[in-house]
Amino acid sequence: MTTETREDATDGYRARVDVVYARLSGADAREDGDKLRVLLNYGEHGRELVPVDAAVRLLETMAEGEDAVVALARGRGVDETRLRAMLRATTFAVVPMENERGRELVERGDPCERKNGRGVDPNRNWGVNWGVKAPDYDPKEEFPGTAPFSEPESRIFRDLVASFEPHAVVNWHSGMSAIFTPYDHVAREPTGAGAEAMMRFARVIDAEHCAKKCTLGSGGKGVGYLAHGTATDYIYEKMKVPVVYTWEIYGDLDAPFEDCHRAFNPTTKETRDAVVEAWFGAPITLVSMLDQHPDINFKHQSVVPAVASSSSFAVGDEQRRFPWTISLAFAFFTLVALRRLRRSKRGGGAAIGTSL
Repeated sequence: MTTETREDATDGYRARVDVVYARLSGADAREDGDKLRVLLNYGEHGRELVPVDAAVRLLETMAEGEDAVVALARGRGVDETRLRAMLRATTFAVVPMENERGRELVERGDPCERKNGRGVDPNRNWGVNWGVKAPDYDPKEEFPGTAPFSEPESRIFRDLVASFEPHAVVNWHSGMSAIFTPYDHVAREPTGAGAEAMMRFARVIDAEHCAKKCTLGSGGKGVGYLAHGTATDYIYEKMKVPVVYTWEIYGDLDAPFEDCHRAFNPTTKETRDAVVEAWFGAPITLVSMLDQHPDINFKHQSVVPAVASSSSFAVGDEQRRFPWTISLAFAFFTLVALRRLRRSKRGGGAAIGTSL
């Protein structure tokens, strides 16, 4: 498990994004170029706290080793031998908090802030249908910036996708319970065998992690409004990533209009823990199905030699045992992230708005 920090700036405004790379290593470990690559992006909107909780929980579990990760799928109808083979052939890139500057504004007392540190929505700043304003457009919620990719956060995310070349990207949000495929800017799904596979995977994830209560289909059909200039649509349409989702993991639709924190996040520890527990392992369920996608050319070894329970992560080029070899950078990041999560503010002030 390794970390890197990516930075970019616009007109003196600087953003930094931490990326954690995780790769299980076993008897059939292979070169990264032959592996499945899965990118998980959390914290795109500052006020959506609970997805970042799920990111930290997933990373903590990965740090425990292969058996802990495989256990996430236990009881979900997944063959463990096959799953181990899939996991050993998968590299994860995890962005625990894309919009750090927006999150800082929330923690300073504005629980309704979703934009970045200079008032731009990172998920309206991408280059597909950028700048189109729907009849219900609210610049306080959805200001798309002055041009596509005017913001450091969206450029960092785009460049990470370009360099990592993932087979699957999941953009994590809160505000409702949903598993959205493209498209966000039109009220329809893509067509073809690949799109059908995405919907098939979505139904499995809904059953296993959302108690069959998630809205499924395109964001443009399911969220109740059209969203223009989103990451999902650009990554799928322009960057040709075969599997792209937006996962909305929690929302209180009965929250008072002014109570943004309640609308987007659990307000009790018990509910928060239940949401995180239900969702944080969903990427492992997704990985178990990716070799069934017609546009992902991947063959894992069907017979996997037995390995000891103290499986290791790849840290750089070395094989090191956990839990003693978490890098100092990762340990520091995790402590900082946990501290931020636990001091998150409560309360209201502005109007509840969009989730996606």
